[in-house]
Amino acid sequence: MPFLSLLDDRAKPKGSRDPLGFELVWTHFGRKVVGNLTTITSSVENFTVALLGFYWAHQIHGNADKDSRERLIRETFLRYEQLAAYLRHQSGSKEIMGITRVHKNMTAQAESLAISLKAQILSNQASYGLWGLYSSALKDSGLAEGSDRKLTAEGMELAETIARDLNSNEFIQLFRVDGQLSRDECERLAPQFWQAIRKEVVRQKLTHVLLRGHQNQNASVQEGLFAATEKLVRAGKLTGEFSQNLNHVQNAGSPDLQKCLDEIQRVERVLVAANNVFYYLLTQDHQPVSSVVEQIESQTYDYEHLPETLPQGMTRRNALCEINDNLRAGNHWGAVKAVTKLNADVMKARGGAPWVTCDGDILNVKVKSETAVLRSRQALLEDWDYDYFLGSYFRIAKANLEERNG
Repeated sequence: MPFLSLLDDRAKPKGSRDPLGFELVWTHFGRKVVGNLTTITSSVENFTVALLGFYWAHQIHGNADKDSRERLIRETFLRYEQLAAYLRHQSGSKEIMGITRVHKNMTAQAESLAISLKAQILSNQASYGLWGLYSSALKDSGLAEGSDRKLTAEGMELAETIARDLNSNEFIQLFRVDGQLSRDECERLAPQFWQAIRKEVVRQKLTHVLLRGHQNQNASVQEGLFAATEKLVRAGKLTGEFSQNLNHVQNAGSPDLQKCLDEIQRVERVLVAANNVFYYLLTQDHQPVSSVVEQIESQTYDYEHLPETLPQGMTRRNALCEINDNLRAGNHWGAVKAVTKLNADVMKARGGAPWVTCDGDILNVKVKSETAVLRSRQALLEDWDYDYFLGSYFRIAKANLEERNG
């Protein structure tokens, strides 16, 4: 399975994350294929809930003065998200962001549930909930716009379809201001809300919009990805395996898509190999570099799978070419020097200190790891450390296209 980064795709790491600066690398190649989703926006249910919340929040505060409108809309949405979470939990949803706190509150003995800015269901609900993490994908899918998350005409049409059979005023009064949701209200309203956010016509339309993407400079490639994915669904070949899905899509896709996916496969092998060396160094504080190199070489790695060259125009190309060339040549001394130099350059650009340096022949590790181990030869061939937004894409496709075509 791929590693799913918790960073928003637009975030530029400033501190202790992404020590080799690889987020900009995999994001660059991922955005050539999937222009709208992020690594964590994989739930159509969450997209639907967010659309309805933006719709209702704008109904309430859309005419507020410019200075306070966005704040009022955001605060109202956060209360709505809490209400929606409790109603969804009542109906058995497993896709709630903040489900740990929601479950704790739902199983407590209190007669009612707080709906307020002080009763957030995440440590920072605005950042880590639907407002912060799903809005960029909605914007890049052409369904919302602006910092206040105003819906576009297409987004409005979907939201109106969701809300059509609900008594909007009855729901809005529960989150317009801070208040309480009684257990009786939760049980009574949950089935209505659950049915509204799971309307088949909305799910099909939203799935289509999300997978086809929006009109951007790489729209034709994502259209090709969508066409290839639909073929796989009809043939029953869309599996739960990330790399297998990637290979199937590449074989069924257009030449442009095949080229983009080939670049991704080539680049990922280099990133995995570089991470293997770097993170092992973090376990070797005060050890001689010569001893560390001997340990790496004892794995008898074969780097013939690494590409002869890397695509032009990519971030950190020179540094990655140096790492790649040293590994292909079996020069682990050179690879160690190259990865530590890259780490130093990345951290310097952020105003921070490198994680590991070489004092003569001795490693000085500032950010230690007790869990990293050298990977097997097979793992270097098969592991995926980053998913290029394709993980979310495949999960949405598998959960929604298969059922629709089944």
